[in-house]
Amino acid sequence: MVGLFNIACSNVKKNFKNYFLYVFSMIFSVSMYFIFKSIQYNDVVNEVTKSFGKIDTGFKSAAIVIAMFSAVFIWYSNNFFIRKRKKEIGLYSLLGIEKKEIGRMLFYETLAIGVISLIIGIILGVFLSKIFIGILIKLIGISTAVKFTFSLKAVKDTLIIFFILFAIVSVHGYSIIYRYELIELFKAESKREKEPKASLILAVLSVILIGGGYYIYNHPFNSFMLTAMCTLILVVAGTYAFFNSFMVFMIKISKKNEKKFFKGLNMISTSQLLYRIKGNANTLATIAVLSAVTLSAMGLSVTYYKTFSDKTDISKPFSYMIYGNSKVNEANNTFKSLVNKYPDNKIKSEVHVNVYNLKGMLPNVSKYSSSSEDTINVLSESQLKKVYKSRNLKYDFEDLKSEEDVILFDEYYNSNYMKSYRNKDLTINFKNENKKFKIADFRGFPLFNAHTLRNLVVVKDSVYEKFSVREALYTVNAYKVNNQKESGKLEKDVREHIEKIETTISQDENFNKILDLSTFYTDYKQESIMVGVMLFIGIILGLLFLICMGSIIFFKQISEAQDEVVRYDILRKVGVDDNEIKTNILKQMSFVFIAPLVLGCMHSFAAVSLFAKAFNINLLSVSVLTLIPYLVIYIIYYFVTSNFYFKIVTKRG
Repeated sequence: MVGLFNIACSNVKKNFKNYFLYVFSMIFSVSMYFIFKSIQYNDVVNEVTKSFGKIDTGFKSAAIVIAMFSAVFIWYSNNFFIRKRKKEIGLYSLLGIEKKEIGRMLFYETLAIGVISLIIGIILGVFLSKIFIGILIKLIGISTAVKFTFSLKAVKDTLIIFFILFAIVSVHGYSIIYRYELIELFKAESKREKEPKASLILAVLSVILIGGGYYIYNHPFNSFMLTAMCTLILVVAGTYAFFNSFMVFMIKISKKNEKKFFKGLNMISTSQLLYRIKGNANTLATIAVLSAVTLSAMGLSVTYYKTFSDKTDISKPFSYMIYGNSKVNEANNTFKSLVNKYPDNKIKSEVHVNVYNLKGMLPNVSKYSSSSEDTINVLSESQLKKVYKSRNLKYDFEDLKSEEDVILFDEYYNSNYMKSYRNKDLTINFKNENKKFKIADFRGFPLFNAHTLRNLVVVKDSVYEKFSVREALYTVNAYKVNNQKESGKLEKDVREHIEKIETTISQDENFNKILDLSTFYTDYKQESIMVGVMLFIGIILGLLFLICMGSIIFFKQISEAQDEVVRYDILRKVGVDDNEIKTNILKQMSFVFIAPLVLGCMHSFAAVSLFAKAFNINLLSVSVLTLIPYLVIYIIYYFVTSNFYFKIVTKRG
């Protein structure tokens, strides 16, 4: 057993150059898993975020995704290595070594690589965890010192998960020897794929499937889940058909261009691509799909991160908003006394208005919903002007001409998916009678803080005076303060006082009277934590997927390079120099790397465009931000793979 283990270790050292990217990818996977677990168990992170909801669920989910992806990657990569060494394994059998001994040796080799990756990955993760936690704290917008902490729980979880993965793969390697006869092992590398047949029908169908998926995504059904499922099925099926049929068809078409086909070594590179496309098609399709998912996740993360601050400013225009029909004035007086305790958060502007909270019905401007009775808040025209002044907005409405005209504020309005409200009718229920009004103008943003006074309708003052329903009257006190993003202490005091008043109200006989508080600070901090965590997870998982996908392409091409040594040896003997061979390899590798990247980018562009439109953000800037780092790493893999391929076929590796 000791002898076999020593041979296994010797083989790992001898083949380390071939294993390097595999080991590097595994070390990165282990480190990222350990870092996510360290963050999940980190007391500093949990302490600064506990007031705004737990974020450990996101890191638990990310860790699970890393473990699952790593399992697929390890299994996939190990199969390449075993295929590459079948001839060597056959030689061991020929020399009389028993299958169980060879199997045990393979088991030790795979396990040794796994243990090395696991140990180095955890050590690297320990040193990187503080840096990554610091980046996370920066992204979520909280200033706090990050202490170096060593999490035994994170080490334990990482050891258990990855040791199980490596053990399973090692057992798989052990079993390989029992599934092949000696002659199969010697012929394993000489087996060639048959030249695939080109089908115009399947080639056209692949384009139709992908185009159909894009169309459904941009013209959704009433059900989001149905739209998502149909899009996913069509695009994924189209992608696999694209590489299995469309690319084959296009390569065969290119052979008919004799002038280009017989130029230089184009005949060799084209024939090699066509000959091996069947073996590469599913791998390239999988990489295209994973690239799309990765770029989309990163794109959405960046999109949301870029917009959340502006979005919060729009959705929460007032730093503090105290509203209701009971104890509002008492809360208002106390609020001002509390603000005086914090000179950095002085009141910049304030407004005090009264609104009527009634029932009514808005016109239906969306094909995805129908009209139904809803709450409508009624404000007078003169009070609207006061609110605009307090918000420092330019008053851009014409005065209402008649008592039937109104102005509507709908915070959920989106011009990309909804028709205009202008000149449409709405009804307001007043004293059990529905009164009809015409919408003279409207705005698609909240006049006050979002989710407080929805469906706000502005009427002429003369009409407002007629809505004298005391039970439906709400008092609204809204304030803007200085440094609202740094008003945590004031926020805490205000909330504590409101809670005391609410406790008093609940003990009163008329406890159904309402008092509510809406603040900018709480929403801003919750949003900054959520989008910061989302961006952090999106970028890290994106890099992990990219590195593993690049490694898979590398293994696949290096495995095929072994079979091409004889052919390139013949080319060199007939006078083809190294520069021509290198150019030919670069052309061949460009197809393998560029084709799935381009299709993946197209899928990602289509996916992100819908969200970019919803958030009204420049899609080009988002695409550039996410694609540049992705492209840089991809280009590095392209040149590394081409260089290794060249060294193998020219026997310089």
